[in-house]
Amino acid sequence: MFEVTNDMNRRTVTVRLSGFVRPTEMKDFVTAYKTATDAYNGGRHLVLADMRGLRTLEPESANLFGEVVAYGRARGCLMCAHVSDSTISRLQTARVASEAAPNDPITVDCVSLDEAQTQLAKARARHFLGAEPVAAMAAGR
Repeated sequence: MFEVTNDMNRRTVTVRLSGFVRPTEMKDFVTAYKTATDAYNGGRHLVLADMRGLRTLEPESANLFGEVVAYGRARGCLMCAHVSDSTISRLQTARVASEAAPNDPITVDCVSLDEAQTQLAKARARHFLGAEPVAAMAAGR
């Protein structure tokens, strides 16, 4: 299962991958992700990658996921807040991401969606507002 949403006001693409994502479904995900990324015309944006419940990817799906990572990095992704509840899935996606973007300095592993939202708020303030957010803003209040 996958879902891709794009909040242009917050300059954030949100992706949700869970369960077994077979290559045919991953190809559809790649298309949806590229469409969301292309909405920024190469401009700066953020990504929330919610991978809770994602099962280990087949090699073809993993290669396609790596394509998505490289595509986003080459087209303005400044930070990816990554949430996963599976060590194996997290390690696999980290490996694929590091192959697609060596020395990847922009992926932030988060333990919860709340932490991911806090990290994204900080990144928005730093990259788009030129300041660190106040505590209430970072907490989503």
